Order: sequence, then structure tokens, then C-alpha cells
Amino acid sequence: MKISVIIPTYNEEENIKILIPLLLEKFKEFKNYEFFIVLVDGNSKDKTVAVIKNFQKDFKLIHLIEEESKSGLGGAYIKGFNYSIDKLKADFVIEMDADLQHSPDDFPKLIMKISEGYDFIIGSRYVKGGSVPKEWAAYRKFISYFGSLFARVALRILKIKDFTSGFRATRVKGFLDQIEFTKIKSKGFAYKMDMLVRIFDMKAKIAEVPISFGLRDRGTSKMEQKNFRDSLKVVLELSMERNKSFIKFVIVGFGGLFTDLILFNLLSLKMLSATASLISGLVAMLFTFLMNNFWSFNERQKNSIKVLIPTFIIYSLSSYIPILLRSYLIHQLELTYGDTFLVSNIGFLIGVMFGIIWNFTVYSKIIWRKNK
Repeated sequence: MKISVIIPTYNEEENIKILIPLLLEKFKEFKNYEFFIVLVDGNSKDKTVAVIKNFQKDFKLIHLIEEESKSGLGGAYIKGFNYSIDKLKADFVIEMDADLQHSPDDFPKLIMKISEGYDFIIGSRYVKGGSVPKEWAAYRKFISYFGSLFARVALRILKIKDFTSGFRATRVKGFLDQIEFTKIKSKGFAYKMDMLVRIFDMKAKIAEVPISFGLRDRGTSKMEQKNFRDSLKVVLELSMERNKSFIKFVIVGFGGLFTDLILFNLLSLKMLSATASLISGLVAMLFTFLMNNFWSFNERQKNSIKVLIPTFIIYSLSSYIPILLRSYLIHQLELTYGDTFLVSNIGFLIGVMFGIIWNFTVYSKIIWRKNK
């Protein structure tokens, strides 16, 4: 079996010197596999290309694709996919970062799952045994975890715990070779989610293995600017294709968010921000209940007063849980960083993200659940 390990690089001179020898050692553990390393360089300004070409003198399994300019993380991987399929005739491809945040020590875990017959293997930070750096700030851990959770809920793929992992293996035949790469919605970081959804919808046999995600301590990050906006755009576009109820829910949510945000900032001029958050959240909740009942989940709407009243009580209680958590978060942030417009609104928006995940799950699974 041929396995191609695709690694995008940009100013990774020091990391590549360390990573390639480590991978070559790991390859020796699997005698029945033929490995390739495909490095896709985004026109590095340091000596990354020179280092790679020096390795190529001794190791024929190392291949280099040089871009005239950076095409984005997704664009680099797509070039690697095409090369691995067309030139190397690979049976599997493995996506891996050059910055050593994906540890070569976790590499064998993916290979073992390949040998067990899985089609798509994800190196996961969020299954038992997986981890993110302890040194990460709390907000980064929060955004990483709940960003992945938001995508899972929005796209209704709850069984996968780490939606944005960049360390994963994909079977070529019947899966990667069936994807039209020109239709991938992002050439940046968000390509990961698009690819995952496509592979999932092909009924792939999927496994997650725990990995320890490390810290970058050298080289240049390949994380594009506007990454959050790009990811949100891709998730919403995929959701629209897969789940019309969720899109209606999101539209209603933005209407509620607009109501909530404007009222919150107006009330904050006259009272404590935490108190303003409680009141603005209540008004927005009344608005979203009516819109969700008669539009988002209209095929399951409650019509009679007898049913509407208890439904609204349950709706209110469940909806107020993220509002209370949001108010607590705002209060804690203000105690730590000061009562400023920026601090309170950052807390507000983080709370809103959690609220979207919580509310759609409760609304679709309990309040407006489908009749079997």
C-alpha cells in the first residue's frame, strides 16, 4: 500500500530539518507500506526549499511542489492531493503540519487504523487521551473547542469530536478520487470542514485517534487572516445545503442577536452590563420563540394555546441557561480586564456562540422534535 504524507510549508526551515528525519524513522516501523513525503511550499522566504532539496539528494521518496505564491492552506493540500493521486498513485494520503504541532509520535496511530480498514482517520484533540497545549490561553481553548462543536451541531455530524483537526488520513479509491476539488468552498483553513463533510456523506468508515497537539515555537504560522469568518461562511453554506431548518434558525438567531445587542448596549448606559444582558436576552428570546415556532420549525409548530404556553415555559427555561452563563462570563471578564465596551462585547459574543449550539440542539431535539 502506498501512503503519501502531504505537508504544506512556508518559512519552515528549522522545523523541516527536525520533522523529516523523525518521519523517516517512523516509516521504518511499517515494512509493508511504501511511503512518500510531498512538501508543498508557498514560496518561502527562508531556506526551506534548499533544505528540502538537500534531503531529496538522499531520499527519493521526498517530493517537492513549489508554488509561485501562497495559495492558502486548502489550496496547498489540494495540489498535494492531485500530485499524490496522479503522479504517485497513492492509496492513502495523510495531511500533516510542518510545524511539529502534529507529533510524529502520533503518526503510527493513523497507520494502525488504516490497517484495520478505516477510510478516514482523524487525529483528534477532543477524544479521550487527546489534548491541546496547557499553555494556550483560556479563550483560545474555548474558541477551538466550541468552534468545532458549533460546526458539528450546525452540520448535524455529532459523532465526530474534532471537526477542524489538520492531522488525518483519507483513502483515495472511492473517496478522495471522487471529490471535485474545484468545488471545495475554501482554499484556506476551512477546507478541512468541507472535505470532512464530503467524506462523511460518502458513508466512509471513520475513526478518531487521540493526539497531543503541540505548541509552535519556531517558523511562520500558515494560519490565514480572516480565518474565523471564512470558517463560519463555509459552515453556514454547508448547513444550508444539508439542513434548511438550521439556516432558518440562524437567520432568526441573527434577528434576535441584533435585537439583543442593540438593547444590551442601550441599557448598559443606564445599568450594570450583567443586568442589561439579562433584560436584553429576555426580549430577544420572546422574538425568537415566535419566529422559530411559525417559521424555522413551521412543519412542527405548536398552534393551540394549551400547547404553546407550556412549550414557551420550557423554551424560556432552556434559553435562559446560555443567557445566565453569558452574563456570568461578562461579569468575570470585566472583573479581570475592566468594564469597557470591548471587554463586555467580547464576552457577549462568546456567550452568543455557546447559545447557538445549545439552543439549536434543545429546540430541534426536544421542543420541536420530529414525530416518529
